[in-house]
Amino acid sequence: MKKTILFTLILLLVCTTFAQKLSVLIAYKSYYDAATGEPYLEVSSFVNGKTVTYVANDQGKFEAEVRIVVHAFQGDSLVNRLNYILVSEKFEDSDASTKPNFGDVQNLQLSNGEYLLQFSVEDMRTDAKPLYYTDIAVLNYPQDNVSISDISLYRSVNREPRGDIFDKYGFSLEPLFYGFVPESMYNLPFSCEIYNTDKLAGNDDPITIKTYITCFENNLMPYSEARYTTQTKAKPVVVTLGEIGIFKLPSGNYNLIVDVFNKDSVLLATNSIFFQRSNPGITLNLDDIAAVNITNTFVDQIKDTMQLLEYVRFLYPISTPIEREFYTVRMKRISTESLRKFLYAFWVKRDPINPERAWTEYLEKVKHVNNVFGCKLVQGYRTDRGRVFLQYGPPNSIFESPYDSHSYPYEIWHYYYCVDQSNVKFVFYNTDLVSNDYELLHSDKRGEIHDPFWQIKITQRKAPLFNPDQRIPETYFGGNPKDDWFNHR
Repeated sequence: MKKTILFTLILLLVCTTFAQKLSVLIAYKSYYDAATGEPYLEVSSFVNGKTVTYVANDQGKFEAEVRIVVHAFQGDSLVNRLNYILVSEKFEDSDASTKPNFGDVQNLQLSNGEYLLQFSVEDMRTDAKPLYYTDIAVLNYPQDNVSISDISLYRSVNREPRGDIFDKYGFSLEPLFYGFVPESMYNLPFSCEIYNTDKLAGNDDPITIKTYITCFENNLMPYSEARYTTQTKAKPVVVTLGEIGIFKLPSGNYNLIVDVFNKDSVLLATNSIFFQRSNPGITLNLDDIAAVNITNTFVDQIKDTMQLLEYVRFLYPISTPIEREFYTVRMKRISTESLRKFLYAFWVKRDPINPERAWTEYLEKVKHVNNVFGCKLVQGYRTDRGRVFLQYGPPNSIFESPYDSHSYPYEIWHYYYCVDQSNVKFVFYNTDLVSNDYELLHSDKRGEIHDPFWQIKITQRKAPLFNPDQRIPETYFGGNPKDDWFNHR
């Protein structure tokens, strides 16, 4: 079953004026409309009421207006667009510092495919120029196959609707903006829609929906309770709304994954969403390491403490957040014996049957990246290219541009499939022009650095001054990073 890949993004747009900053949050997720048979983007816009300009209307009341425009292009063709104005409440004064936020939700109808989205945000009560942003959205909702909408995460779920834009599925659902889960949250509510299960599982046949959390770095579950399972009947549209306990989830990067199975436990569809957790009170329990028996194991043969420390450092690119905390904070304060036990427990967790083979295979990969991506100042496994190689494996193809006179040397790595996402790319570039240390500049992999200015930054070799209003570099003879990105598949 081909994994269904859907696009999710939250943008914080800030437009600077001489008086203040306009702050607007735009969140969009893709869904499928069973009535029309077409996908759509649900675009939510939220304006910080303290950052807009209030002007008197014809009735002498003060109000603010913010225009949101969304264009969806395929190639050079405009496919569809949204153009709407958010209007604040009306007030007796123009003091923005006391004003509440306001927003709206709009739907942008699209067909399956890949789109270039262009956003613009404009305070209608000032002379400030609009702020522009571009990004890529991919919608894939086949009518003859099971698919899953984008997953939504929430800060809270209230059974009583409030009559505002947060009402959905008969509940009041407060979104979890930025995908950041604070320490104060002990449960993580989520929702998604599942389509066409009746076509593959049979109408009213039972289906199982399994939701679980994995570590972003290695796709392992942080603990066995990080899951939520429910059963229901197959229908054209199945809405799932639940929550997972995250009290024990340590600080770090994670994926929440939704899998759908038929009654024979065959996977019908899967989707995921990236989020970050802050929970500094949860750390690695050294008592668990102390209980590990390493007698007659491969780590028992490592006698050199410095070599052992280096071996443990090698694990950083594929480690869980809680393991990374151990490397950066406590590793140098424990005994050599505890380091051996940690190294052994690390690989037993990943391969209980043959941890030595898993370690040996990984060590060969580290030696490879140290040789290919290293330089005099930094070992290969500590570079961005080395980390990506070790975390996700070798790319299916690499496009190299080392001699473009207008741009820094750069590489575009392409993965047909990358952990939980298909058709993934990474852009690395080298600003010093001398070393072999390429920096990760941009990627469409969820959870990785995402920079809409990446094309501009690559071509800053000839034009070092940065213009925040320019998103795409000027056309020049001999190279084009945009074409390299879209044509490299």
